[in-house]
Amino acid sequence: MKKTSPEKLKSENSAVRSYMIDMIIMLLVISVVSIYTYGLRAAESIILSVLAAVAVEVISYTVFLRKNPERISDLSAVFTGLVIALALPSSAPLWLAPLGSVFAIAIAKIPFGNAITVPFVPAAVGLSFLTISYPEYVFTYPSLSIGSLSTAVTEPGFVAGTSLANMLSQSKSIGTNILNILDVFVGRVPGPIGASCFILMLGTLVYMIIRRQPGVITTVSFLAACSFMAVLFPRILTGRTYSLFMELSAGLLFFAAVFFVSDPATSPKSQIGKVLYGLTAGVITMLLRYFGTFEEGVCFAVLVVNALSAQFDDLGAKVMSKFQMNPPKKTLNRNVKMKKIRKTRKARKTIKSIKEIEVVGTIKSEGIVGTPSIEEGGVLVNEIVTE
Repeated sequence: MKKTSPEKLKSENSAVRSYMIDMIIMLLVISVVSIYTYGLRAAESIILSVLAAVAVEVISYTVFLRKNPERISDLSAVFTGLVIALALPSSAPLWLAPLGSVFAIAIAKIPFGNAITVPFVPAAVGLSFLTISYPEYVFTYPSLSIGSLSTAVTEPGFVAGTSLANMLSQSKSIGTNILNILDVFVGRVPGPIGASCFILMLGTLVYMIIRRQPGVITTVSFLAACSFMAVLFPRILTGRTYSLFMELSAGLLFFAAVFFVSDPATSPKSQIGKVLYGLTAGVITMLLRYFGTFEEGVCFAVLVVNALSAQFDDLGAKVMSKFQMNPPKKTLNRNVKMKKIRKTRKARKTIKSIKEIEVVGTIKSEGIVGTPSIEEGGVLVNEIVTE
């Protein structure tokens, strides 16, 4: 295995830290709002999830693998722990989020080196594992009635609520008389503790744009594809505009658009590749919503496009080469002018060389024997003259 030099590792780690810091800032704001809404239980789940992710990474790198400790300081474990905890309901058992974080770091990150070389988004891997293994905990949300937000799903007093994603999965079940748009905007609906407040999700996108994160083009492409399908194939009876709003605000769609799809390590490097990547992820996400087993399948869609990331770059390169075959007329005219200039300069040099050779011939004809030197372009050219 090729070893990474300390200088390169430090540079890569700095780039990852910059991205992770921006993501963690947004996640911490979401965490504060979530704790205010759901109480102490949300705080416990978030803290345990982050501690589990960091502990697994530290133990793996320092004890078992004896890797460079610089890998630990990229903050990706903190990011993973926060994302998984915020993607779950507040009623989930307290061991669920830490289990997902441990699986994400141990399976999706440690074997591949660091946060830059991972082929899949670790948080998406961990959440997919929990979705398949414990769907009854992942998709059971507490009712918004007083006293139920901090109650575990396993406790006797638990009262289940119905999430937007679940309503949408039961086709034609949402009407304006059932949900208030303002409630959806401010997060007064059952759902994941970090993804129910639509205003907060919009704020994260604005922050990404302000910070000029490279993954924002992927996020916007993803949301555009989801929006197009929501308008084209509505699952509710109240109109296409309402369908668009409900699809974007339901479940983890917007949350994943910001924190999963934008990941720079697993997304394509070219701009066209990123657009294609985001569009494909959006289409797959909506297809899984329409025809999938679970009410939310965005984590599976992210893993599919992660596996095809290199192919999107190749496809983007082919598209670029196709458009570059016919450059604009201005470019063609400029190229023709440059060729003429180069030919003129070459002709002048040739004429100069011929004149200098004629001088040598004159010297020879007058009987001067030797090796006259002709200076051309700063180089001495020796002409051998025989008697």
